[in-house]
Amino acid sequence: MVCIIKRITQILFFINFFLSSCGNTDIADKIYINGNIFSGISKTNRLEYIAIKDDKILDIGIGSYSHLINEHSEIIDLEYNFVVPGFVDNHTHFISSGTSLMTINLHDCQNKSSFIQQFKYYGKDLAVDEWITGGNWDHENWGGYLPNKDWIDEITKNNPVLVSRVDGHMALANSYALSISGINKGTLNPKGGIIDKDPITGEPTGILKDNAILLVSNNIPEDSENKKKQILSNTMKYAASLGLTQIHDMCTWSDLELYRKNKSSLTLRVYAIPWYTNWKKLINLVKSEGYGDDILRWSGIKAMIDGSLGSRTAWMHKPYLDDSSTSGLLRLQDTIIFKQMLDSLYDNKIQVAVHAIGDRANDWIIDQIISINNNKKYSDRRPRIEHAQHLTEKAIKNIKKYSIIPSMQPYGCIDDTRWMHKRIDSTLMSRSYIFKTFLDNDVNLTFGSDWNVTPLNPLQGIYAAVTRKTLDGSNPNGWYRNQKISVEDAIICYTKNNAYAGFQENQLGTLQNGKYADFAVLSKDITSINPDSILSTYVLKTIVGGKEIFNYKNK
Repeated sequence: MVCIIKRITQILFFINFFLSSCGNTDIADKIYINGNIFSGISKTNRLEYIAIKDDKILDIGIGSYSHLINEHSEIIDLEYNFVVPGFVDNHTHFISSGTSLMTINLHDCQNKSSFIQQFKYYGKDLAVDEWITGGNWDHENWGGYLPNKDWIDEITKNNPVLVSRVDGHMALANSYALSISGINKGTLNPKGGIIDKDPITGEPTGILKDNAILLVSNNIPEDSENKKKQILSNTMKYAASLGLTQIHDMCTWSDLELYRKNKSSLTLRVYAIPWYTNWKKLINLVKSEGYGDDILRWSGIKAMIDGSLGSRTAWMHKPYLDDSSTSGLLRLQDTIIFKQMLDSLYDNKIQVAVHAIGDRANDWIIDQIISINNNKKYSDRRPRIEHAQHLTEKAIKNIKKYSIIPSMQPYGCIDDTRWMHKRIDSTLMSRSYIFKTFLDNDVNLTFGSDWNVTPLNPLQGIYAAVTRKTLDGSNPNGWYRNQKISVEDAIICYTKNNAYAGFQENQLGTLQNGKYADFAVLSKDITSINPDSILSTYVLKTIVGGKEIFNYKNK
């Protein structure tokens, strides 16, 4: 008997030795300690360490972590700073907005004079025939009257110009650009667009709305591959500095191809949602190559029903208060073909993400989603409404009933609410940016920026959702303050809920064992400070898949 026991002991010893020599799978490659960690699972409990193995979280917890490390494990001291799951932006125009970092910026112009001065400064070193693009202007900054090509024609006579309003649904072209595009007093409005014309002369003013913008933008030369790569690299660095670990990019097909060609150099995760004119190409791509992976996904299509409130092209049930001649417009060229497209996307398990801002636009697309659900009874398609900005009571109820995901941009509730009262009545405003209503009804509310319509920084979005203080200071207690939400809920809308909206809730969005080690380290615990101080908070580190992609000390 003693011999048997001795033999078993020897066997167990050698098994243990063998396993040890092969490496212990429970040992972390690196471990972040002394943290104030918000996991996203509990709103109140805070954790102290995150242990990482390869690109995933091995363990996260409180107290001793000695069982997770050996002499090869890297120890990083968080110095009791605040840690959150990596921010996910649910709606960006990543490449075009990244391009705008290198173009003219008219966002801060407060009058005609400063607008013109920016063109003088920007254009002084441009080559002849080089396009001037970008813009991001907001005519509400100088009283609400629109800019005119006459403002800039003389100083841009050697360069075609197309500069967008902040919402992207209106743009100003100079005479040179209009001429190149064949636009004159006899040019008819395209379907879903408006060419603004002088009421006396009939000549184009330079202002183009929605689909009319395409008449000019289609003539802008495409950037070289090298320039695209540089734009991508610069933009990813900028996003990392803001704590972003994933973006949902409402992109062009060209952008998707850029991501695919440069996948090995992506430093953050990308859910690419290309424009719907290429929906058949996406279905074919999915059939041949699947939906991508957790670094780069392409399982959704972006469509657009209407325009924007600022451009008076959001599709409303009632005419605009400040222009009774219009109730906005339906951008779709053919609604029958559009409905057929939705059917096909559902059949092929492609997520639909549809831009709808006006209350009529939201009602219309929700009706289409309900019709598909009732006819086909598909489960778990997770349709998204991008913006879901102004809603009827019926729409609010149906979003809950049919598990529709509102993909919203909270910064808008402190920005365009400065002048919203000019456009729509108080009843409809009370059903705009309804964050708390959705959360109270267990709707999967998601947050993002629509960059560059609003800033990419998630902390600015969180501040907006929590305070609802309009930028002009007119609502110090919050614009419709009953819709304020907690900081914790706002973080969840930027993390956990966004992961669900991208079908990645099992991989991303919260900090827990087995999920990717994606997180951001902030300079302040934004859950415990005066909300106004959120704006002075900044990102110390950003980690994606266990790799540090941003460090404030090295910027």
